[in-house]
Amino acid sequence: MASHFLSSMKPCHPSDKAHVLSKPHLHKNSFSSFGVEWKRSDTPNLSAILTKVATKPPYVVSSIDEITGNEGLVAWTSVKQETWHGELHVQGQIPDWLKGTYLRNGPGLWEIGDHKFCHLFDGYATLVRLHFDGGRITMSHRQIESDAFKATKKNNKVCYREFSETPKPQNFLSYIGDLASLFSGASLTDNANTGVVKLGDGRVVCLTETTKGSIIIDHETLNTVGKFEFSDNLGSLIHSAHPIVTDNEFITLLPDLIRPGYLVVRMEPWTNERKVIGRVDCRGGPTPGWVHSFPVTKNYVIVPEMPLRYSAENLLSAEPAPLFKFKWYPQSKAFMHVMCKTSGKIVESVEVPLFVTFHFINAYEERDKNTGITTIIVDCCEHNADTSILQKLSLQNLRSFSGEDALPDARIGRFRIPLTGSRLGSLESALDPNEHGKGMDMCSINPSFLGKKYRYAYACGARRPCNFPNTLAKIDLIEKKAKNWHDEGCIPSEPLFVARPGATNEDDGVVISIVSGKNGDGYAVLLDGATFEEIARAKFPYGLPYGLHGCWIPST
Repeated sequence: MASHFLSSMKPCHPSDKAHVLSKPHLHKNSFSSFGVEWKRSDTPNLSAILTKVATKPPYVVSSIDEITGNEGLVAWTSVKQETWHGELHVQGQIPDWLKGTYLRNGPGLWEIGDHKFCHLFDGYATLVRLHFDGGRITMSHRQIESDAFKATKKNNKVCYREFSETPKPQNFLSYIGDLASLFSGASLTDNANTGVVKLGDGRVVCLTETTKGSIIIDHETLNTVGKFEFSDNLGSLIHSAHPIVTDNEFITLLPDLIRPGYLVVRMEPWTNERKVIGRVDCRGGPTPGWVHSFPVTKNYVIVPEMPLRYSAENLLSAEPAPLFKFKWYPQSKAFMHVMCKTSGKIVESVEVPLFVTFHFINAYEERDKNTGITTIIVDCCEHNADTSILQKLSLQNLRSFSGEDALPDARIGRFRIPLTGSRLGSLESALDPNEHGKGMDMCSINPSFLGKKYRYAYACGARRPCNFPNTLAKIDLIEKKAKNWHDEGCIPSEPLFVARPGATNEDDGVVISIVSGKNGDGYAVLLDGATFEEIARAKFPYGLPYGLHGCWIPST
């Protein structure tokens, strides 16, 4: 196998009516968005000050009545059009203090021309923007202009290696050529359909599992600005889709498939250079475990080594494998590694029970006052070491709910890692999974409590029978109880907590979620962070497909 394979290559290169983008003639110091010309004023700030100037009327799409219909499973249906913008009618009351922009990213386009994707994670990225100001909401959505999206639209076929699909080689020579492209990273997708983060310097970046799928967007217009090019020589074709991002730093993991392990790296604001904190060598298996996400505490980076591991064989295959790019290696065991953020030294490496997780919730350090022993507490959305959740996310399964319960059980799994040299950690349920319907994923917390002891988490739970998480849940990890919100037949996406400015209570704020409706409709819902009661909703002109992860950008 080539020594550079997946380890050392650099990444490649308002109007109130609904309308699509127009392209009027522009002055050299202006640009166009949503049929309106904007003039850019000189400013030392990262974001430009914008002044709206009328130009020719925008192109108007069909009326809302014409594009709304009883289409049922809108959550798993491709978005109706590539872009829309307009103000929404609000039912209820939005807090006056809520001023800023909620961005949500996720797969939203599974059909282009004659091609139809088969898995949720294959869909081309659809950004949704909700802007809050003065009790009003303006919504827009738009496709991310990745190379993969543009190539498929142009050629009417898959041109890059997506999550579950690869381009079909015409013959043996083309297959060999595809392998060469895989080694260089050229054939890997840049479809940034997983998350969106605001860096400490204000740049907004959409992300996925591939490093080249790091794409800068304009959070006001949703325009695709270009690739986020790392300036270091670390290479790596893949990374964690969920870096730890604060105002001061960006931390992520770079899996190494050649010498199985992970580089832990940090990037400071205003730079594109990743610097190595340290390295973790895997303790089991032929390859690293999948690291879709990972947690941190105040002093440590926690590196999970899951027995669901990257598979070189499946990566090289021209046909879909049962677990796609991964393989389940229960005999390789599972581990948690604890690295000091400052020195990069491994301070503990423990074996833990087998687990499967996409998303870690939070982690913190807990010191026993009597013994003086520090234990690392790590919480995650854990699927009872059951890999079937990956197959359950095929579009065929999601679109064919028969009324019989088909969602694999999940829980909040709590790891305990004692810093005693014991070499063993534990895993248990943080609360009775029945509190949230034995469904659990897509979590958020008050960001002020990142890496600290916390009480509340917000996530998607389940009301059975179902085949996908269909509730919003507020988890109280002290009382070990959950409050649940449910709208029959609807699919809510990740609940994002936004703290009230100046708040002192952990749950003083609002929770925002975008909901895919049961009759082709959809809406944004706001819940009170403390009571978990609905305080407002705003209906969309048509339902939007299910999305994954988002971020909050406060107004300045």
